Amino acid sequence: DLARLAASFNEMAPNLAVKIRQLEELSQVQRQFVSDVSHELRTPLTTIRIAADMIYEHRDTFDPAVARSAELLQSQLERFESLLTDLLEISRYDAGAATLDAESLDMRDLVLRAVGDIQGLAERTGSKVVLQLPGEPCMAEVDRRRVERILRNLLVNAVEHGEGEDIIVSCAADRDAVAVAVRDHGVGLKPGESQMVFDRFWRADPARA
Repeated sequence: DLARLAASFNEMAPNLAVKIRQLEELSQVQRQFVSDVSHELRTPLTTIRIAADMIYEHRDTFDPAVARSAELLQSQLERFESLLTDLLEISRYDAGAATLDAESLDMRDLVLRAVGDIQGLAERTGSKVVLQLPGEPCMAEVDRRRVERILRNLLVNAVEHGEGEDIIVSCAADRDAVAVAVRDHGVGLKPGESQMVFDRFWRADPARA
């Protein structure tokens, strides 16, 4: 029995080695893809931004419908630039060159800003965002842009999967730490999916737009 087990293990070991090597090669390809795409998008986006800024500056001279289109173009370009910044940041992480831009901030302000960004989406889905913020400041050393992005991601997910129920956003602090919680009442993750939420580009529902 031990001999058969040893033979089986010896056969399994090289198979595992092959799988590990394949995964490593896939990871390298993915990292290179992210880096290449993010840098290639920079130039056309800069050109579009210059033209859009000119249109946006003259929006008062347009009829209301065109002026609204100019505003939408500007806001979506800002979102596109934010997404591209995130892609470039992933490349810097992969290269070991990422740095934090930390500053002392009141987390309540970041929460209010993030909630404001998704308020329109919440209204369209029938969800109500309920804030539970303390009366005193919740100060922390944070990288504003990154923490705001995390909060927006949590809030958008809560709105999109919250089944139209209330979304509760709370913030609290003690002498050592600050915590922010986003609670929705949707279906939640399936068993085992919580282990995958930090995998790059993973989605619980691959069919989502």
